Amino acid sequence: MTVDAPPIPPQSAAPSPAAPPPAAPAVEWPSSRALLWGALRARRRDLVAASALYSSHQLGESMVPVLVGATVSQAVAGGSRWAIALWLGVLAADFVLLSLSYRFGARASMRAKQHTGHVVRMWVTERVLRPTGGIRLAPGDLLTRAASDAGRVGAFAGIVAQTVAAVAVLAVSTALLLWFSLPLGAVILLGTALLLVVQDRVARRLRRHSGTEQHEAGQAAVLAEDLVRGMRVLKGIGAERTAAEQYGRASRAALGASLRAVSSQSLLSAVGTAFTGAYLTVIAGVGGWLTLSGRMGLGEFVAALGLARFVVGPMQVVSGASAAYARAVASAGRVLEVVGMREEVRDGFLPGEWAEGQGARVVVAGVEVGGFAGVSFEAERGELTGLVVDVPGLAGRIPGLLVREGEPGAGRIEIGGKEVGEVPLEELRARVLVSPHDAVLFPGTIAENIALLAPDPKAAERGTRAAFADQVIDTVPGGAQAPVGDRGESLSGGQRQRVALARALAAAPPVLVLHDPTTAVDAATEDRIAGRLRELRARDGLTSLLVTTSPALLSRCDRVFFLHAAVPEEVAAAGRGGDGAAAEGRTTGGPTGPGGTGVADGGAVRPRGKDRDTGDPGPEGEGSPPGPAVTLLTADSGTHAGLMRDNAAYRELLTR
Repeated sequence: MTVDAPPIPPQSAAPSPAAPPPAAPAVEWPSSRALLWGALRARRRDLVAASALYSSHQLGESMVPVLVGATVSQAVAGGSRWAIALWLGVLAADFVLLSLSYRFGARASMRAKQHTGHVVRMWVTERVLRPTGGIRLAPGDLLTRAASDAGRVGAFAGIVAQTVAAVAVLAVSTALLLWFSLPLGAVILLGTALLLVVQDRVARRLRRHSGTEQHEAGQAAVLAEDLVRGMRVLKGIGAERTAAEQYGRASRAALGASLRAVSSQSLLSAVGTAFTGAYLTVIAGVGGWLTLSGRMGLGEFVAALGLARFVVGPMQVVSGASAAYARAVASAGRVLEVVGMREEVRDGFLPGEWAEGQGARVVVAGVEVGGFAGVSFEAERGELTGLVVDVPGLAGRIPGLLVREGEPGAGRIEIGGKEVGEVPLEELRARVLVSPHDAVLFPGTIAENIALLAPDPKAAERGTRAAFADQVIDTVPGGAQAPVGDRGESLSGGQRQRVALARALAAAPPVLVLHDPTTAVDAATEDRIAGRLRELRARDGLTSLLVTTSPALLSRCDRVFFLHAAVPEEVAAAGRGGDGAAAEGRTTGGPTGPGGTGVADGGAVRPRGKDRDTGDPGPEGEGSPPGPAVTLLTADSGTHAGLMRDNAAYRELLTR
């Protein structure tokens, strides 16, 4: 595993009695709408309950003008006091029903809103943390999708029940108006149909602008995160004004996108308001004409007018639901971009055979990565192995291959005699720990960071001593309980590196890979750290790999591998097969014994497809297209002192 993910709290916690968070969907959503409705189905019980209760409330509301009209008709027609009292009692019961329905319906709707947003957030979180990888989005962008976009999906779930109730009451109101008068029912039917058609047209524009709004907000969040993280560097080079201008442009772009989205939403609301106002005017005019002409009684007119006035609310709910649906679909599309990302690697299925508390032999032979072929080295159990890479950008990619954060284009990687691709990722990363060059410290104290992965307090003490983090504890105010701040910003670069190294050593993994762990540490302390590091790891027979160009660290290594670009003669030898390589004491396909030199097959040639000279089909079969050209690497090995003496390229790299 890599020490670069949100931490598990070091203290053990009692298991929660609550149900576990929902896992990522097992299906692949074909569209953003499918994901949206899938999220709603996850809380269908709350949605059904809220829809039923809201519908009961709305139907109770719609019956108020009808009951009032019936009471007025009884009074005008000279009905008895008991008859009038009966209608008033029914009206009171209706108010009790609609009040209780709204109270419990609102609770169910709020549960649906909050839990649906939580379900979507957990889908995003599970996909980001899935060991098979594949996520290439910036943290700020991911945060926007998990927070804002998931919230918009949840917000739509919150108004689904209201929309269902609004549609139900519109249907009942239409039936009642048709019973009072056929023209009045026709007016509400025609008005609702026209409203839905026009709003669908406007909602398309809102969906487009809402997606752009969320994208620009995510980009602004990414830039803000980068600026805050690199504030010290910006101040050091005097680039504050340039950085502020850059963020200002991103912020203005986000503001413009937000204003366009709000403008579209306002247009949608305006259309709904205009239609409902026109509808109410027509209902009042037609109803008044029918009453004056004697075709409708006064009580019926009062009921019809009150009913028509009441359905303005449900029509506005339908109008608002259209806007919320447009935003939710756009946000669901952004969530789908994350949960639907292709996995970087496939999980293994064959358990490894690991000796508990012991290291494991690491073999990397003829691996191709990032356009370079011939990445080959070994790391023996109980030894400290150095790896020097004279290829820009390649050193940072090699450690990730050992824990399968990516797949090599070719070659073989074995740990403990097992191909890493066959071992389950969880098991592999529990035994192989990669501490990257920019290892992150998590919020908390120095002691909490060091003890994060330690199996026991004594292991944390040994790691602290070996990394000279005890000097950091003695220096900073508060000692071991001093907070490190966000990403360790309360500490200097050297202090931060020593705490990160102590955390990695305290974990005591069977295989430990360190990438430039002491670049910000002074030379004298670095040399002492190297000695203690070697002593600590060798005592327990653990495997250690240092990817570095530090002479202090390399001088303590039992063996050093030097990867560098092959010279033309070596490329030609590799191209001729084993003869040329053997004539010079070299091998093709992997590392050699101590003091030897290995050249992996490949080179500045096309390793797949037809041979460029003979036209014979390559290993992929006849007629396969030629693969991309790669650069051959040579792997020289020996002790640091021997390489400094005999290898000019190695000596030049380390003395630059």
